[in-house]
Amino acid sequence: MNLRNKIIIHNDFDFIQEKLTSEFGIKNLKFFIPKNPDVELRLNDLTYDKNSQATAKAIMKESYIAEANAKIIVIMAKSFRDEAQNFLLKLFEEPPKNVYFIIVAPSKNVFLPTVLSRFIIEKYKIQKERMILNLNLQKMDLASILNFLKKYENIDKNECLDLLDALSYECFKQDIKLKDDEIEFFYKAYELVKLNAKPSILLSTIALMLYERKNENL
Repeated sequence: MNLRNKIIIHNDFDFIQEKLTSEFGIKNLKFFIPKNPDVELRLNDLTYDKNSQATAKAIMKESYIAEANAKIIVIMAKSFRDEAQNFLLKLFEEPPKNVYFIIVAPSKNVFLPTVLSRFIIEKYKIQKERMILNLNLQKMDLASILNFLKKYENIDKNECLDLLDALSYECFKQDIKLKDDEIEFFYKAYELVKLNAKPSILLSTIALMLYERKNENL
């Protein structure tokens, strides 16, 4: 086995768990998948209940046990707060013989540079299904715009990016002819969402833009 400490970027933990099991064998793997990593991956923090830190203690105990054969400790979490990463850094400093770490997360942006510098990064291509919109742009009226905005008023950044992608695809699919400046606004909106712009404002602008485009085409 070619073993090295690494970070795997993927959002489907079940898929990665099956892949690692197939590659290394279940006997060589120790999986830790905390439901609340921001709490469970902290150690000796008096602001938290000691029972909630059982995962961190179990990982530390497992990592300090040297093995005759390779042992891979796999930690999967959607997020890693700085305190959790500082705990992990202590484990990575001097691991016992034949002990390796694989960290799985949906994005490398959740990690501190000091953590990233200690690992190989493996990013798997994630095939995402396009969001399906039950929205007829050719017959859109003000009532449907209000329903659309209400439906998506509380979406997060990633959901908004998916929604913008779906909207642009529906424009093409439903033969909505956009002007150059309107196409440019789609690109700008996408970049603004990445910078944490408020989705509701951008979606309102795009919805009204598409409404006006529909009326001009009548």
